[in-house]
Amino acid sequence: MGQALVQAQQERELTKRQLAGNLARLETRVRAELDWRARLRHDGARYAVIGAAAVATLLALVALRAKLRRGEDVPPALAIASLNDVAAEIEALRKELRQGSRRNSAGPLWQKVVLRAVTAAGAAAGTMAARSLTDRLNHSSGDEPEPFA
Repeated sequence: MGQALVQAQQERELTKRQLAGNLARLETRVRAELDWRARLRHDGARYAVIGAAAVATLLALVALRAKLRRGEDVPPALAIASLNDVAAEIEALRKELRQGSRRNSAGPLWQKVVLRAVTAAGAAAGTMAARSLTDRLNHSSGDEPEPFA
């Protein structure tokens, strides 16, 4: 029984030594991974190439976008429209739709129905937008909203 105890203690000591050796190797690997200076020395050229490629790609995209946009007219900034501006725009759209429906009066029946439905929806949306704008203007000034006839 004494011999078994001695053997168990020897095995325990060997296991302790192996664990200590494994721990030392693991500590060395972790320190090497966390050492950014050594990593930069080792992988610095690769990082530089990747960074240069990214910058070159970005510059090429900016130049291509500028070249493609050179021919386009940039629309003016949207200004706050008054109620009269909105009404005039809606009336112009209605006239344009009426002229278009007169030119295309020889089309199929389903096309006429769809065009009339779109025209009615546009008129309803315009009326609703004008009402909403009027209500907002009246509420912001503190006046009571006037009823629509």
